[in-house]
Amino acid sequence: MKKFLSLLCMIPCLSAGYLNARGGVSGHSARLLPGIAFQQEVTITGTIKDQKGELLPGVTVRVKNQSIAAITNESGRYSLKVPDRNVILVFTFMGYVAQERSVGSGNILDVTMPESSENLGEVIVVGYGTQKKVSVTGAISSVTTKDLLQSPVANISNSLAGRMSGLLARQSSGEPGKDGSTLRIRGVGTFTGSQEPLIMVDGIEVSNYNNIDPNEIESVSILKDASSTAIYGVRGANGVLLITTRRGKEGKPQLNLTTNAALNSFVDLREPMNSGEYTRSYNAARKYDSYITSAVYTPRFSDADIAKYESGEDPIMYPSTNYYDMLLKKTSLQTQQNLTISGGTEKTRYFISGGLFNQEALFKQTKLDPGWDAQIKFKRYNFRSNFNFDVTKKLKIALDLSLQNEHRRGSNWNTNRIIQAIGDAPPWQSPGILDNKIITQGYSQPVSPVVNLLGSGYSKEYISYLNGTVRVDYDLDVIIKGLSIHGKISYQNFNSKRDTYSKNVVTYSVRREADGKLLFRPQSLEEPFGYSEAIGKNRRSYAEAGLNYNRVFGHHTVTGLLLYNQTKLFDPNLAFLVPNGYQGLVGRITYSYKDRYLLEYNAGYNGTENFAEGRRFGFFPAYSAGWIPSMESFFPQNDIVTFLKIRGSYGEVGNDKLNNARFLYRPTSYTYSNGYYFGEAGVNFSQYTTPVEGALGNELLTWERAAKKNIGLEVKFWKNKFAITADYFSEMRSNILASRQTIPVITGATFPPYNFGKMQNKGIDGDISFNDHAGNVQYWVRGTFTFARNKILEMDEIPQPMPYQQRTGHRVGQYFGLISEGLYNTWAEVNDAKRPASQWNNNKIQPGDIRYRDVNGDGIISESDYVPIGYSNFPEQLYGMSFGASYKGFDISVLFQGATKVSTDLPSRAKIAFPLDIGAYKGLLESWSQERYERGLPINYPHLAIGTDAQQHNYKESNFWIRDASYVRLKNMEIGYTLSANTLRRIGISAARFYVNGNNLLTWHKLPPGIDPEQPVNMYDGNSNGAEPYPIVKTINFGLNLKF
Repeated sequence: MKKFLSLLCMIPCLSAGYLNARGGVSGHSARLLPGIAFQQEVTITGTIKDQKGELLPGVTVRVKNQSIAAITNESGRYSLKVPDRNVILVFTFMGYVAQERSVGSGNILDVTMPESSENLGEVIVVGYGTQKKVSVTGAISSVTTKDLLQSPVANISNSLAGRMSGLLARQSSGEPGKDGSTLRIRGVGTFTGSQEPLIMVDGIEVSNYNNIDPNEIESVSILKDASSTAIYGVRGANGVLLITTRRGKEGKPQLNLTTNAALNSFVDLREPMNSGEYTRSYNAARKYDSYITSAVYTPRFSDADIAKYESGEDPIMYPSTNYYDMLLKKTSLQTQQNLTISGGTEKTRYFISGGLFNQEALFKQTKLDPGWDAQIKFKRYNFRSNFNFDVTKKLKIALDLSLQNEHRRGSNWNTNRIIQAIGDAPPWQSPGILDNKIITQGYSQPVSPVVNLLGSGYSKEYISYLNGTVRVDYDLDVIIKGLSIHGKISYQNFNSKRDTYSKNVVTYSVRREADGKLLFRPQSLEEPFGYSEAIGKNRRSYAEAGLNYNRVFGHHTVTGLLLYNQTKLFDPNLAFLVPNGYQGLVGRITYSYKDRYLLEYNAGYNGTENFAEGRRFGFFPAYSAGWIPSMESFFPQNDIVTFLKIRGSYGEVGNDKLNNARFLYRPTSYTYSNGYYFGEAGVNFSQYTTPVEGALGNELLTWERAAKKNIGLEVKFWKNKFAITADYFSEMRSNILASRQTIPVITGATFPPYNFGKMQNKGIDGDISFNDHAGNVQYWVRGTFTFARNKILEMDEIPQPMPYQQRTGHRVGQYFGLISEGLYNTWAEVNDAKRPASQWNNNKIQPGDIRYRDVNGDGIISESDYVPIGYSNFPEQLYGMSFGASYKGFDISVLFQGATKVSTDLPSRAKIAFPLDIGAYKGLLESWSQERYERGLPINYPHLAIGTDAQQHNYKESNFWIRDASYVRLKNMEIGYTLSANTLRRIGISAARFYVNGNNLLTWHKLPPGIDPEQPVNMYDGNSNGAEPYPIVKTINFGLNLKF
């Protein structure tokens, strides 16, 4: 009877719990029978984030095996009543790995969701559209804005290194406003034409993409094979970079404020010799040179003078000036702010962004009083607005507008020349600046770096980019289900203005009077400012119209695209003032059966006016297919291999950027400036100016053609935690434009280039990723790798003395030179009868000279002994490795990036100490000397020399100077903390994240100090006309991100 009464009393309680689960009565079940203990409902709240700490709205939170559920709001927060604390909550969101958590004893449950390696519904950007990622049969790599924002850099290209397989991003300068990287996709495909990829922003070609604020970007993708680039036809051979900007989503307005403050410093600088080291080394070099020239050795610097330089007792008359310390500072400031607003309704969505970026160079002394500031200061303003309007259910309109303004101010002298002059300046000639005066005594060559930086005036440069695009889409379901039509027009406008204020300041020499006073004598006269301006402008228009088709028939999915487009570039600097234009048709058909059998056909038919009539248009088809065996019924269902996809493609694409020249099919002429003279002896001659034929035309000229093959494999393991993507690619580039080298000069004509070159490029690239968690710790590891080897198959070259010296059959940029076998260390080695004679220096070899191998065995070291050495100056192997973790509010990420199988030639100033009396670097103190040899000290260079004329033997190209330029760089590191949403909600902030990140933090390589492996080091040509790039900088950044 008691059991029956107890059961009768429980019925109302169970009913109340059922109603609560169904959304009815809630929170009252515990009050029905206060005398009986029941498990009460619990309200669980929390915040959902991804691995980067970004809030995730729209995540479904559900009680496992029940219908109780909630969805996170725009702040990533949720609140859910659960029947008791023993339930398990399941968190699901498209593109992320589902998570399960026990409720436990607390009321707050925050979850971090890792991205899924497999998401059948994920859509990625392809040429002129989007596709489901699972159905893509081409080779595409991509990154999102989350990855880009981890790098505190001014431009996009510098943040891409190591993040995408198949892409090389090589930074050659750290100069503010001019520090963008050179991009190459899958290595080198041609040896004369342009290797630059086509850059598209929201489907529109742009000339400059580095001025886009990374906060505006949704994703960056590279299209690597013919299947993905054939639709770009004559411009697709070098690959395509697609940048997609952010757009608004339906929901309440979201305001995102980001502010950053950073310190920049040089990654590495070469250390110069001081005056004592310089003067002693110079005398030693003169002694070595006197043996070659048979001159009587006379030291330039006396022992007494050297002692005064070393003592530092008279820093004015016997200075030891370190111009690096004088003119360059340790750190400079960089700031960046961005504000975005996004949101919308069912009919209207918007994204608006405004940004400001400031950067200053690392020059320390930039102003003489009174005077002007020669500091390089770069400022950029960014604005972007993207609007989407659903006018009706069938009519949609998108309006995009972007504006970038750049302001740059600095010295009137070229920055690279200033950096060059700082290294060239010898320490003993001048104290640099005294009493606010520039001292130039002793200077002939090189020019004083102080004059270059402070004494030449200044310039102001203004650049603006305006881009506007309108797109209209209309649904034609009433005609054919799945059919739609769209049109797009775009206008780009570029303007630049450079104001140059030139001025030569007064420079002085200085001497000390008998009474100790300094006497300054002007070396030049004061000049008023000169002014000049240079204006640049161009505009680009683009239009497209297309039909789109997307239809599902049971298990069959068919999509199609047919598009016409045209573009015109109007630029006063174009040859013959003729606008550059393209016209073409684009076609694409895709078919899939049950999302497991995939077929795709892409084609581009387009052309340009740069070729002769009848040869301006070309057809570029591509075919691809894919198969997903893991979706087959016979594929064993297991937790080891959970996804498997095989794909392949073949097609042809073109490259019309032939040495950036135009109208090569037409002959050229020029005016003979000296004229011709006619007349008779004794009569005044008359001079006539007349045109002269230049290069002949080639009406058969056409674009380069690339036949590309690609085979890809995508595999996921262990419930998609571990993923591998690998592609093998092969390209055969033909019709490469090249000049004939074997035509005799006696023909008297300049022959045009011909399409006869051919080369091959092949390799592999891929990605590896792993995502998992251990309790509340989420962690991930990702890697990218690229191997691309090219070979020249056909080119016209002058026959070399030896067959192995032909460039054909080798890499583009392959180094050739002598093989070094060390140094001669004693006169006995030099006088050995078996020593091969040297073609240079009249065979006057001495200890400390380089010993070369007599490759052809003729007893003479000469250019006939040149062989391929090292690799090319372009890396064959690239790799990136990133990893990160998050725990509650903390997150960390690290990116390493590097390259191997690449060589570089040391610059002249890293080899020769004193050409033209320039400054010398401390590393040259490790040059050979009898003392260093006998004491067993490190020797890294041959004996010192003043110039190459007297020491030709040692400075021939050889593997002594061609060095391994492989490197590993700690490219990026970020540590962040996201505050609890409960704390922020009280002050109206939905999310706040503090972070510290850095770029170019550490580099490991084998080159001498002060030489960066990414920078071109052979720019210096042995005289004062050369230029040295502004060094690469590392950045330490402190940032704050607020969301409202």
